[in-house]
Amino acid sequence: MAKKRKNSLSIAIVALNLVIVGIIILLIVLIYFHMKEDSGSDRTDRPSVTVSETDTSSPSESESLTPPNTSETSGTSSDTSASESASVSSEDSAAETEETISTDDLILPQYDRTFFENDLFIGDSISTGLHLYGYLDAENVFAEVGLNPESAVNHKVGDVTCVEKASAMQPKRIYIMLGTNGLAYMDAEYMANKMTELVSELEMACYTAEICVISLPPVTKEHDSEGKETMEKINDYNSRLKSICDQGGYTYVDICSKLTDGEGYFSSKYAENDGLHFQGSAYALLLGTIQKQIG
Repeated sequence: MAKKRKNSLSIAIVALNLVIVGIIILLIVLIYFHMKEDSGSDRTDRPSVTVSETDTSSPSESESLTPPNTSETSGTSSDTSASESASVSSEDSAAETEETISTDDLILPQYDRTFFENDLFIGDSISTGLHLYGYLDAENVFAEVGLNPESAVNHKVGDVTCVEKASAMQPKRIYIMLGTNGLAYMDAEYMANKMTELVSELEMACYTAEICVISLPPVTKEHDSEGKETMEKINDYNSRLKSICDQGGYTYVDICSKLTDGEGYFSSKYAENDGLHFQGSAYALLLGTIQKQIG
């Protein structure tokens, strides 16, 4: 009887152990699948976080990761490298020669604003852009719409004539670019004679100043076709201005040829829509050309 009880107890203990083992195995299985689900959930979430961070990056972060001029190249690393190499080469060249600057994708002669700080420019509406565009201070420019070699002698801007302003200022150099307005109704020879008179008066008022006569700029083909200010008249007048300078010992600055296109008209790279006035880049070319010739 005792032996039978002992066997029953052993069987119960074994059965209990099996139940315990089964429970442990079940817990392990449950834990395993729970951890697997958590891991899968983490992997699913991460891409959305990455995309979100990329989409909300600041402009500075985006720029730091984007090669310069990416939008202007084919997008390949070789193109980018070539672009950067060309840029570095161009910068090194400019640094070595100090003769050119880049403005509006144009290569222009270098100019130094301080070079002109003691100079005076006399001109018409075209010359007003020298200070309106910020290339020179207003005190270095005597200019007004409609001024020409005949009217410039007695016309007042700010209660003074150009001769009076020059006399008070005693500039190092005087630049005169006048005649475009007069071409529409005055003879080139007559204007050239008036320019001679103006130069003589300025020379007497500022005997130490270097007198520089600037050629008239060109006009576009469309403007030329209107028959008022034409390239034929401009070239004739400029030829007379050069003769005045050669005979009087003055400096002649040819800006006309610098601004023309392949057909001999005002290039669209420099001309305003009216075909007569300057874009900003033309003033940089004018000042750079003057400084390169004189300086």
